[in-house]
Amino acid sequence: MKSTTGFEATPNYQALSSFLSIGYIATPFSAFSNVRKLGAGEVLTYRDGHLESNTLFPTDAVIPVLSREKTLDAYAEEYAALHAGAIRKRIGESTNVGILLSGGYDSGCNLAALRSLYNGNIRSYSIGFKGDNWTELPLARCMSETFRTIHSEYEIDGSEIEALPDLVEQLGDPFVEGGLMVNYTVMRLIGQDKPDVILGGDGSDQYFGTSGREVALHYLISRYGMKPVVNLLYKILSRPAFDRDANPYRIRFHLDKILHILDGDLFGFPVFQLEKLLKDLSFLHSSSLLHPDMRSFEHLYTQHTYKCDMEKIINQVILFKASKIADMFGNRLVFPYMDLDLYTFLMQLPVCYKCKGDNVFRIAKGETTAKYLLKYHYKPMLPEAITTKKKQGGFAPMPIFFRDNKQRARIADYILSSSVVSDFLNRDYVEKFIVEYDKESHETGNWFWYKQNRAIQYFNLLALSVWWEKFIKQGNQFV
Repeated sequence: MKSTTGFEATPNYQALSSFLSIGYIATPFSAFSNVRKLGAGEVLTYRDGHLESNTLFPTDAVIPVLSREKTLDAYAEEYAALHAGAIRKRIGESTNVGILLSGGYDSGCNLAALRSLYNGNIRSYSIGFKGDNWTELPLARCMSETFRTIHSEYEIDGSEIEALPDLVEQLGDPFVEGGLMVNYTVMRLIGQDKPDVILGGDGSDQYFGTSGREVALHYLISRYGMKPVVNLLYKILSRPAFDRDANPYRIRFHLDKILHILDGDLFGFPVFQLEKLLKDLSFLHSSSLLHPDMRSFEHLYTQHTYKCDMEKIINQVILFKASKIADMFGNRLVFPYMDLDLYTFLMQLPVCYKCKGDNVFRIAKGETTAKYLLKYHYKPMLPEAITTKKKQGGFAPMPIFFRDNKQRARIADYILSSSVVSDFLNRDYVEKFIVEYDKESHETGNWFWYKQNRAIQYFNLLALSVWWEKFIKQGNQFV
């Protein structure tokens, strides 16, 4: 865009404030005030001097399927056949196939299905984290040994943040997500000796639906008239005094997910922090106007699946990130779970086979099985170490990028030297944030999600500074 004749790089301040909250800029907006983005599955038509966009897959009228027309085994067999067919379509006649292997169900099911129809060499790639218990490399190795792959792995140590300018250039908008550097390092790991096609495990979570417990809790507190009280509690806890690692913070963290069930992940700066962080309150982004469908738990679960999991998280965050970074390295990355036939099948699958629980009260207690149909079919095929361990992968423990004191000091200097601090942000608040982060970085015992969110906030500030200097000022670069 910088080389487009007549284009003026004017920042969209409301969109950028949204980025600071959620880590991306939702369609149709972009980081530039005069640029709009098409969403996934949208078609732009120019006719008689007018532009019009339409979606190929409208979801506003999607309702849950409640009746069971087939047996569980029949549904499972059909799902397995469609999944295998999706893989077969993507690998074609290739004899050089790769797969991304996290050590969880989704990549494991891809590998099990691939091996059932393909006897050639499979190259598998996995990412771990140095000095961190969050790594799933042992589970990935277990999968590799079970299904006979040629395995490669890499451990993130935090220095990979040096690649952020190249990622910002590739992605266009400022963008931060827990899996960003995981995608970057695994695509880099593949190197020059590339498989013809690489299978990714993204999309399975979102197509089946996520956050069953939070959906159930939202439904119950609304159904029984508790929402005003819970909203009041959330409002009380959304104050600077409670913005530290203690029980009030943890309660607010969970209430965020429950009350804002259709907004997606809320890592980043909440509104009460943005009011201090932004130089001008007119820069604040507006809230979502989508209202929860409260006709039943199944209606709300289905609405969340399509309007949040699919339209926001998988389309605008995960697939966008993964595909753009694959292109950056010239890798052909494909997603079997994103198959249109699978999508159609899951639209017709009863909710109880997506999110299995005896009733909404049990689901609200966490007594539920996500992706039930997938697990029902594939569990006997996978190693017990995989099926009995809670899934952890897909994202990095973000404090790893701010663990080194010298690197953190260099990041702080870069942010504070960027003109975004004087043009868009409140310098005093940014400096306060950096000082507090430095202090907390030496503390032990803080809650994982508190540390994760703080590090994502820091990453957001850095990514915004890099984007600002690259696209707006074309000046000071992070090197």
